[in-house]
Amino acid sequence: MSEANILIIPEIRKGELDGTTSGLIAKGRELADKINAKVHLLLIGYGLENLIDSVNNAGADRVLFADQPILKYYNPEIYCNLICDILKDLNPRFIILGYTYWGMELGPAISERYNAYLISNCVELEIDGELLRAVRPMFAGAYQVKIEVKTGRPYVVSFQRGGLPKKMATQKTSELSRLNFEIEEASLRSKVLEIVEPSEGEVDITKAEIIVAVGRGITDQANIPIIKELADALGGCIACSRPVADLGWLPKEYHVGISGKTVSPKVYIACGISGSSQHVAGMEDSKMIIAINKDPKAPIFNISDFGVVGDIFKIVPELTSHARSSQK
Repeated sequence: MSEANILIIPEIRKGELDGTTSGLIAKGRELADKINAKVHLLLIGYGLENLIDSVNNAGADRVLFADQPILKYYNPEIYCNLICDILKDLNPRFIILGYTYWGMELGPAISERYNAYLISNCVELEIDGELLRAVRPMFAGAYQVKIEVKTGRPYVVSFQRGGLPKKMATQKTSELSRLNFEIEEASLRSKVLEIVEPSEGEVDITKAEIIVAVGRGITDQANIPIIKELADALGGCIACSRPVADLGWLPKEYHVGISGKTVSPKVYIACGISGSSQHVAGMEDSKMIIAINKDPKAPIFNISDFGVVGDIFKIVPELTSHARSSQK
């Protein structure tokens, strides 16, 4: 196995690169500099010209791209087969993905077929000689564990958004390589017919500048209006964590998290949200995060710019009153 290659596979949705891409390249470059490796970036899709231009100077040594009509829609069977064929020639020590829809599905499949160790949902990763150390959350983000591995096998590693470098990798003009391949459609077990987009609801929360989000700490659906009143008073919109959507207290279109929507408003107020890694992955790019929770040890405080320990049923109405008074 070669010790000189790192392969990065960013997610592409609706013709756009996922927001983790620059961080993945920066992390790949950081690891490559430690082990004297080359960074290869793999783009898979259709109509990739603009995306190739956008990453050509982003820090990878080489940009590989598979651009064909059959790749327009994400099909895990086709994508996994294509990636594993590339691995036979490239033999990378690390395959790096974001902990996104692609990363959650492709990561385990690639690791099994490539005989690699899978370390998913990482927030930290470092190489120390023959040792690899990774930090990842467990028990819905309540704890973080450090994993130490010493092995000669390759690794498939997926990163949380918050576990990636914020700065861009050093600019470097990449070598471009088009991948030529044939796919026997008759042999495929599955076929994507179309992508059915969910309803945006009354408001598209991904475009909101102010979001007031509610979690299980609201205790009952009847208390949702308390949060909605604050959102209205601030000129923002309401959102929620997964338990609230799963219970049907708010529509799924308002769910923020790795299995919901990703938002980056100017202000994000988390009310009664513990701060699981799944939720944090969907809102950590917010410009300002304010958390209100009665548990002083709630993980949400670890990423908040401002934290208030207290009862949301007392604090939120006070904030609503002040917000309304300031508008008079």
